[in-house]
Amino acid sequence: MSILFAIMLLASCDNRNVTRKEFVWDDEIKELTGENLHAWLEKAPFDNELKKYEKDKLVFTNAKQVFPFLGRYYNAIEELHRDHGTDNDTLIFTETDILFQDSIWGDLFLSATLLYSHEEVFLSDSYLEMGSPFFGGVDAVTEMHRASLYETAVFKKQQRYKTGIYWVSANYRDYLLGFYQQGQLIFETAVPLLRRDTLATLDKLNEINHKLGLNIVEWDRAQVTDLQRVEDPESFWQDPFQGIYPGEYTDDVYLKTKDTPFIQEDKAHKGDYYFSYRSDDGLVELYTELRESEMNKENFEKANKKMDKYRYSYQDIFYEERAENGIVHGIAKTYYKDNQYLEIHFSYPEKDNEARARVHRVLNYIKVLNYGAK
Repeated sequence: MSILFAIMLLASCDNRNVTRKEFVWDDEIKELTGENLHAWLEKAPFDNELKKYEKDKLVFTNAKQVFPFLGRYYNAIEELHRDHGTDNDTLIFTETDILFQDSIWGDLFLSATLLYSHEEVFLSDSYLEMGSPFFGGVDAVTEMHRASLYETAVFKKQQRYKTGIYWVSANYRDYLLGFYQQGQLIFETAVPLLRRDTLATLDKLNEINHKLGLNIVEWDRAQVTDLQRVEDPESFWQDPFQGIYPGEYTDDVYLKTKDTPFIQEDKAHKGDYYFSYRSDDGLVELYTELRESEMNKENFEKANKKMDKYRYSYQDIFYEERAENGIVHGIAKTYYKDNQYLEIHFSYPEKDNEARARVHRVLNYIKVLNYGAK
């Protein structure tokens, strides 16, 4: 699927009051966007905007299928998602995109996102998006739309901003993707490669650059020769999770160990999976075991509710620890599935605060894919 479509439906008013965190504009971003992301994006040099809103009507598009990468960013841990019912657990204040079916350039988009904080975000080198039954019928949910990103030599990261130009292949079409983050603002646009004319596409990217007042120096200075794919990309998101306990299609449990010194032992001498490293103060280790339980998930969580806990991805991770002879020993546990729970044993030198922080970052982000567990 490589052509944008839209379906218009009647819409009713939703007067629910959503609790919002306070958002504070950065002065430069406020001036750049005029505090109106949509109006700012409309300055782009294209025609035939695909309107997504009309009076008393809501328009659904297949943009996510045509552009599986549209507005999708990661922090150091995971992909960012905005919960439209609450803003208590998201970094995203607001996001908007504009779709064009330009008379010359065809289907393309511009996207802008505002974050509550100035946290660095990353692009992934690949994206997947399921088909939409609105546009492909019931069977469309079995379709997968893919996009692959390729880093070029046009990349710059400094204190004030981060920017890059990437090649994208999606639905048998190629695009130049311009990405820019300045503090709380994230901007991206994808311009189709027209008649395989890379220079014309780069020139159009720079026209957007100046029409929106971004004036990104790295885009201005870019030459066609700078747009070769680099062999060793460095700017993409790196998944920090290590999968364990293989399931039918994917691993059932993920531990956030890839961004730590923890090394997995090929053949665990403790538990099912064993991880460790040696700090200046001594051995730091953790290992996992699956335990049988007579309790379902609800009763398991009730039985452990007095323990300290973390909560991640709708999963409670309970833990306790104690120090003995200079070593802290602890156990964490979380429900797995089918009357089983995951137990994580850990230990670290009592005086090693860095080791404690690393262990607890692993405990804080245990991901269990137990869909429908009871």
